[in-house]
Amino acid sequence: MPQTSEILQPGTGNKTVRLFANLNRSRTFREKNRAFAMEGSRLILDAVGSGVTLRALLWTEKAKAQYGSGFAPEQLPAQTLLISESLAKEIADTESSQGIFAIAEIRPETAALPVHGSRNMLLHCVQDPSNLGAILRTAEALGIDGLYLYQCCDLYNPKTIRSSMGALFRLPLMRLTDMDAFFAHCRQAEIPTCAAVVDRDADPLGTYDFCRGAVVLIGNEGNGLPAEISAACDRRLTIPMAPASNSLNAAMAAGLFLWEMAKS
Repeated sequence: MPQTSEILQPGTGNKTVRLFANLNRSRTFREKNRAFAMEGSRLILDAVGSGVTLRALLWTEKAKAQYGSGFAPEQLPAQTLLISESLAKEIADTESSQGIFAIAEIRPETAALPVHGSRNMLLHCVQDPSNLGAILRTAEALGIDGLYLYQCCDLYNPKTIRSSMGALFRLPLMRLTDMDAFFAHCRQAEIPTCAAVVDRDADPLGTYDFCRGAVVLIGNEGNGLPAEISAACDRRLTIPMAPASNSLNAAMAAGLFLWEMAKS
């Protein structure tokens, strides 16, 4: 098991510890280094089991003894560092740290553009990392064919990673930069686009048949989909709600649409 025998303490200035801290707090730094930080035994082992490559592993002696047997020798990175309990508390992003942390490589996106008959979802300007992670988790559970993101919060934000419960590492994902080109592709592929809206004049979810496949568009938590994006979709669908209610959490709304698509 490759490792250093020294137990790193706070203030030692170790460059790997600094790298972990920078990756934990900066999207720009993550994108520049094509790497991200994560913590917790379940998440790290899930990532490794899903084919994610670790660049470095940092753990306390207690964490090494407790979780080390979960790693096959070939899964351990070249750099495995022992850190003190006090340093673990310093770099942790959670209140109850397990004392195990990793730096991992960002994987290439795996989704292709949607094809006729497939069931897909596009998230438009979703900004809450916990919402995004919850949608990823639900999308994997309900067997989505493709998940597309346009100007959303960072997939590798620590909160997104934790809320996705490992789904981030396995889902077919693609980040989009051109909505017009995406709509043009969907028209050519004859796959309907459906805007999720809060509008009692829209077609109720449950009356639409997803058997031909679809791309469902979910908008920003506060503003929903822009009017021009909603208008560009083939259908506008709404979740029927009680008269006094006028909104749903974005992750909950996405879950209801994913469930309806999975039923078809």
